[in-house]
Amino acid sequence: MSRAYYGCYNLTGSPICSNNVTNMSYTYCNCYNLTGNPVCGPKVTNMSNTYINCRNLTGSPVCSSNVTNMGMVYYNCTNLTGNPVCGDNVTDMSYAYDNCRNLTGSPVCGNNVTRMYMTYSNCRNLTGSPICGNNVTDIGSTYFSCYNLTGSPVCGNNVTSMYMTYYECYNLTGSPVCGDNVINMASTYDDCYNLTGSPVCGNNVTNMCRAYFNCRNLTGSPVCGDNVTSMSYTYYECRNLTGSPVCGDNVINMGGTYQYCNNLTGSPVCGDNVTNMCMTYHNCYNLTGNPVCSNNVINMRNTYYRCYNLTGNPVCGDNVIDMFYTYYRCSYLTGNSYFYSPKVNTITNCFYGRDGSNKLSLYVPSNSTTLATCLINNNYSMVGENITWTDDIAANGCYHNTYYNIYIYPVANVAEARIANGD
Repeated sequence: MSRAYYGCYNLTGSPICSNNVTNMSYTYCNCYNLTGNPVCGPKVTNMSNTYINCRNLTGSPVCSSNVTNMGMVYYNCTNLTGNPVCGDNVTDMSYAYDNCRNLTGSPVCGNNVTRMYMTYSNCRNLTGSPICGNNVTDIGSTYFSCYNLTGSPVCGNNVTSMYMTYYECYNLTGSPVCGDNVINMASTYDDCYNLTGSPVCGNNVTNMCRAYFNCRNLTGSPVCGDNVTSMSYTYYECRNLTGSPVCGDNVINMGGTYQYCNNLTGSPVCGDNVTNMCMTYHNCYNLTGNPVCSNNVINMRNTYYRCYNLTGNPVCGDNVIDMFYTYYRCSYLTGNSYFYSPKVNTITNCFYGRDGSNKLSLYVPSNSTTLATCLINNNYSMVGENITWTDDIAANGCYHNTYYNIYIYPVANVAEARIANGD
């Protein structure tokens, strides 16, 4: 019966299937006006895409014991009720119940299933605990927006992708998990704000983007696997994490990694390969120690915004372009600072709120974009308002403002100036 009634939009009545049918692939796909209950013959092996968009079907899902493929079988069957089912021989459940928002009961998964990608996505009325079969390799978005699920998250030993697996499953409790073979953790626990325990990261994970976004009840210390390249917003709003921040050697993107993690202590870190530090430590006001910036960082926008307790010297790596609000209200930064990059083109409010009793000396490349940017004297200045720079180049080789106690020294070679100063 493969594709027998595919796209018969005006077909009415109830689906039928004889006892000898083996293939129901796409049989009633896009038959929007069918009513009644879904059916499946005893010999059917392939139910992939059978009832896609049959949104007027009612009753409960069915699956015969011989079915191996349930991929997208009930996709967008929004009026199905009852409990999900899965035959013992099913291997593919990808999208099987995607957007079946009126299903109730608990998720199921047969022992032979390998693919659960988006299986229960948007099944908002499912309750009970999530499950994952021993042979499953992909649970990406499996429980996306299943916000009435309870219990603890699970992950099989063979899973490689946990992409958005528990996104918005905010009634899950217990501790996060991650299998040893997982590669992708992007948004895995995004908005799972009732999870407790400590974050985890498998040894093979490369992507932790938003992995624990808004998991505000997690405790313990942050973690990062050796192979991770993206930590973008990984621990955003994880306000109860303690301990020190971490960054793996291969991380490239730290944008927003620890934003609002205001109970972190210790010193900031930045891996050698990081290019993006935008908002990395935004509002991490219990961090102490010195700011850091690797040589490959381009974006330092809001990096240390409101990190009140940082001490030491402000830093700027070789390739930084954007220093918008970088050290906003970092009151105690002082001493000699060396801005290596000649390309900084934005510095608005970079040093707004600093303690003017502490002298700050900035050594910057002469005849550079950075120098011109540092000398901006209007509302886009480094202190966020009009500032008057005194030209003291002839006598002392600097521009300065004594009210803010900031001195800017244009030099031919910043690294050599640092050595000459003994720093």
